Amino acid sequence: MALLEKIRTLCEQVNPAYHFEFENDWMMNVKADDAHFPLVYFEEYTDGRFNVAYGLKKSVMVELHLFRLVPMHCSAVEREQAREQIEEEFVLPFIEAINASGDFEQIEEFTCLPEPTMFDANATGVLLRFWVTYRVC
Repeated sequence: MALLEKIRTLCEQVNPAYHFEFENDWMMNVKADDAHFPLVYFEEYTDGRFNVAYGLKKSVMVELHLFRLVPMHCSAVEREQAREQIEEEFVLPFIEAINASGDFEQIEEFTCLPEPTMFDANATGVLLRFWVTYRVC
């Protein structure tokens, strides 16, 4: 199973309320106008590393953009509360699930940053960034 499918499956298991989006045939900021929220957008990865010292393994940086809708022109406190909700209901359970899956080496460190405004003014979220390492063969 490809990395994308493994990540998609884990996302759907962790919180099926989050709509998973990957295909980037449109600009995501335009496509998001018709998207279902909450939303997980899997960014295509561009950096992969191979290690052959103890069997062929590949490491890839994964970026998941996670969004919820908030009231238009809401306060910074309301946006922060929405981001904390995303961390509680998706980010932390997702990291636990990926570590429990057995498909990847354990993730010991990840970043979870406030998402810059990319889409509509009423979408707020976090950028979850982490490295996954897995056996190629």
